Amino acid sequence: MTTIAILTTGRQDWGILHSTAIAIRAHPDLELRLLVGGMHLSTRHGHTIDDVRADGFEPDASLDWLGADDAADPRASDQAGGALQAVGAALRDAPPDALLLVGDRLETAAAAVAATLERVPIIHLHGGEQTLGAFDDALRHAITKLSHLHLVSHEEHARRVVALGEDPASIHVVGAPGLDAAARGDLPSRDELARDLGLALDAPVVLVTVQPATLEREPMATAAAVVAAMDAVPATYVITLPNTDPGGDEIRDLLLAAAAKPGRVAVDALGERRYWGLLRIADAMLGNSSSALIEAPAVNLPAVDVGDRQAGRRVGPNVLHAPADPDLVIDALREALAPSTRARVALTRPALADGQVGRRIADIIAAWSPPRPPRKPPITVPD
Repeated sequence: MTTIAILTTGRQDWGILHSTAIAIRAHPDLELRLLVGGMHLSTRHGHTIDDVRADGFEPDASLDWLGADDAADPRASDQAGGALQAVGAALRDAPPDALLLVGDRLETAAAAVAATLERVPIIHLHGGEQTLGAFDDALRHAITKLSHLHLVSHEEHARRVVALGEDPASIHVVGAPGLDAAARGDLPSRDELARDLGLALDAPVVLVTVQPATLEREPMATAAAVVAAMDAVPATYVITLPNTDPGGDEIRDLLLAAAAKPGRVAVDALGERRYWGLLRIADAMLGNSSSALIEAPAVNLPAVDVGDRQAGRRVGPNVLHAPADPDLVIDALREALAPSTRARVALTRPALADGQVGRRIADIIAAWSPPRPPRKPPITVPD
């Protein structure tokens, strides 16, 4: 048996990792070790370890690096330092054959450093992508350089990983594992969601997510433009609150104030089941989350992407981009809600959105031999 540790640190990655965790746990040649930490343990961020357990997983280790819930989130460097220590200790106490990480967050980069120092090979999901408006972009590429097996969502991303100097034999195009949830048979109905959220979900329903854009010159401009659009365009708004990146507390306060108006609700975390249930019945998405570019196309959902946080990502026909200008965001949201936009978007679907990405990932990992010690091939350069 090959033991694969998976690190999940909050709502933002558990939906991506869920189907892969199921497939690894079910595979006859693999053993799952689930490390749950960070925002999952924080009441302030929804205490989403409860969602992990509701999905049938009991964490093998719970790793806290955020501290008390009644205070603001620690500074980014302090979070990263705490994550490095906590993940390093978990890998040292029960060494797996490999550690599986997803994406680009600061605690994920810290975990990759911890695995490198503990000589644990790394499997990386969603490498080779770009988000030029946030320091996540640099962190993602750094994780790629520390990793030994690369499972990417698109051929373009595979080419970028090769351009970073990685061995082509270590790169596999599998699709986006988070899209497997679109095939779940237990997604809640509109009425169930309305009861759960305490809000009548009268159409049009707009799902709002604004995360800190850590490299924008005016990081609050995107959130302010989104709130202005909400005030100008009548709709039912379901707002998910931001993560622990720098600037998240200020955005959180602004969104909570906006959510106090009628026809709106703000939640710390929806969980995979409720989130996909809302994606299925929503009429548009608004904000700057990668979900607009990755998950929304799987349910033909128009999305308004505001600001530069996602600059550099592949963009499908469902996405309407607007700079952080209130008037332009208002115009884009009205266009997204137009029936003709939904009809146009419905003509396309993402590649590899077949509900089998998690299984493909588990099969690739089972056929892989984690390097011990975790050395990588040399990078050859022309003379």
